[in-house]
Amino acid sequence: MFPLVYDTDIERHATAAEIGAILAAYRGCAERDGRAPLDVLRDRLSPGIQVHLEIVAPSPDGYRFLQVGPAIVAACGRDLTGRLLADAPAEIARPLTSLFDRVVADGRPLFTVQRSLDARAVRVWDRLVLPARAPEGEDRLLVALLPRVRREDLLDAVLEASCDGIMSLRAVRDRGGEVVDAVIMSANGRACDYAGHPVWRLVDGSLRDLFPGLLGTGFWERCVKVVEERTTERFEINLSHARRDTWLRLTVAPLEDGFVMSFNDITDLQYALFEAEVSRQELAAEIEQRQALEAELRRLSITDDLTGVLNRRGFANAVRAQTAVARRYGHDLALLALDIDHFKHVNDRFGHAAGDTVLMAVAALFVDSARVDIDIVGRVGGEEFMVLLPHTALGGALAFAERLRRSLADTDIAVGGERVRITTSIGLRAFGPGISPEQMLLDADKALYRAKALGRNRTVVFEGADSLAPADPA
Repeated sequence: MFPLVYDTDIERHATAAEIGAILAAYRGCAERDGRAPLDVLRDRLSPGIQVHLEIVAPSPDGYRFLQVGPAIVAACGRDLTGRLLADAPAEIARPLTSLFDRVVADGRPLFTVQRSLDARAVRVWDRLVLPARAPEGEDRLLVALLPRVRREDLLDAVLEASCDGIMSLRAVRDRGGEVVDAVIMSANGRACDYAGHPVWRLVDGSLRDLFPGLLGTGFWERCVKVVEERTTERFEINLSHARRDTWLRLTVAPLEDGFVMSFNDITDLQYALFEAEVSRQELAAEIEQRQALEAELRRLSITDDLTGVLNRRGFANAVRAQTAVARRYGHDLALLALDIDHFKHVNDRFGHAAGDTVLMAVAALFVDSARVDIDIVGRVGGEEFMVLLPHTALGGALAFAERLRRSLADTDIAVGGERVRITTSIGLRAFGPGISPEQMLLDADKALYRAKALGRNRTVVFEGADSLAPADPA
């Protein structure tokens, strides 16, 4: 009933202003044994304070109320004058008896906050117990019982309006001083709803007994840390049930020798977050799938279906990109235009399917001969191919073109049950200042046509509009 009892700094812990006036009057007349003459002390107190006083006398049967102030009677709805404390319920009599015993034995004032429960509300009082003596010398206790009306009403209103469950708790320690449990001192309506217990069941109840499901979650260890280290802990815990998990968001803050705890059920929020994450993952997968499909469509739009190398559109894009790089950084660049010699004879003799086989074999040979991830191969017409050679000067490009031409001429290609050899004519154009991508493609084609006009199976280098230099075929 009395979680905390103070024998020092009483004015700081009290909320009723009258407590300070009562203590001042007591100290002004207290004798060496700590007791104050009852009549003298009462005369020093104002009538407004005297209506909140009780006079208690020790007796063989316990403590008896000799007088109860009218303000106390009005607030409690009953007059205990002439009655024994032992007649009160045990949960009230036991702590009050212990409190009174201490004041009689020590001869010192004690202050505590009294919480008395009924089915409707929690009443909170400032209780100050002073050692006194009657005119005849017998021990008496002068008890000031002042309600914390204004402060508690405001606090109760705030707590009841809160969306969180809020409880204040007092630490319970073993003989070694270790925190082993906590007793609930107060709880708002939302806390009662969460706990599934009425307020009279929660208050003065053991936290470990009332909430056993929290013990295996690390919750209790955090509460002990708050009490011992005077720090605030904020965390979330998950309580597993047979049908549905429950998530609680908790804040535990130190409060004297205990703590105050606020908690909120965030289960719906957690499930909403889970659903949002699932939706996000599904959307991300859909976006990834769509991006992959778009990438595949882009690849198909610039790829030759038959040979797998770039088509005319894709190769033209590559030429524009590489000429821009060569122009910006001064890199060498060369372009080969290749046309299979007498390809029409292959189609006329073996059919178009055989012609497709030849085109695929030629493309594969060009790709295998090129530098991986550097050179670019494209099919830009029926039997016309092009190879772009980045970082390659004219001499190197000419040597590569001749190797490619000889390699194709020396390769047997299986066509229609026969093995045939084919040749290619090549036009070469090296990149130079002021040359556009379109002009470079056009000049390579001119060199190619010149190679075919000179008898095919040869390489011709474009050196100007009126200068096409053939390379000697081996």
